[in-house]
Amino acid sequence: MVDALGRDCPDWVPGELWIGGAGVANGYRGDPQRTAAAFVTYNNQRWYRTGDLGRYWPDGTLEFLGRRDHQIKLRGHRIELGEIEAAILACGGLRQAVAMVVGQPPALAAAIVADQPTPPDAIIAQLRTLLPDYMLPTQWLQLETLPLSANGKIDRNALATQLDALSPQSQYEAPQNGLEDALAQIWAEILGCNRISRHDDFFLLGGDSLRATRLVETVRQRNIADASLSLRQVFSTSTIAAQAAWLQAQADSAGLTYQDPAFEEGIL
Repeated sequence: MVDALGRDCPDWVPGELWIGGAGVANGYRGDPQRTAAAFVTYNNQRWYRTGDLGRYWPDGTLEFLGRRDHQIKLRGHRIELGEIEAAILACGGLRQAVAMVVGQPPALAAAIVADQPTPPDAIIAQLRTLLPDYMLPTQWLQLETLPLSANGKIDRNALATQLDALSPQSQYEAPQNGLEDALAQIWAEILGCNRISRHDDFFLLGGDSLRATRLVETVRQRNIADASLSLRQVFSTSTIAAQAAWLQAQADSAGLTYQDPAFEEGIL
């Protein structure tokens, strides 16, 4: 049981099952691409990457945690859902975890079973040491047990329905003034959303540091409030309502107010 670099995982730490020894085949016949992906050499020994995720218990029990080949592509990144699930379980106090993509625009979500109520912020803080930002789930659901299908497997469709109901876009509140409208238009262009509530979170809608940089630059270029956002401000005020309030406060402190360009005096 090893990590992504082929190093042995300690007890309770999830990893991928590699098989070595005299019985390991040379590869997949007539399929060099699959062979290169599944058969690797590490420390001068040939290994087969099974794609199975698991972890050892202190008593030697090997627990199966799922597959690493639930691969999806989200915002240009290829993501193994199994890696996210393994990282969540490595946080401690969690017994089961399922990661998936839900909503529109698509976002990463996770359903967990824990020993006790566990706030998502506490899990995310630990995940930041294990995963890049683009692999962090933004929607969370804690259950006593995971739903099962008729054949006893985890019912991902049922979980997706429950997670979708928690989508930040499930409750919509329209922008309330011209500045919020201007911000909403910029958000829509950057995030690819058609309808954005003034209280939606930029990062829960699929924003990341790259898109935050585009937001800062676009606000500056369009000069929508005679004030500018900084990256730090985007992270600390991540809703349209909060960003508009902050921009208006900056403009007010300079003796300026937002004015819709369509009604600006002097425009012919």
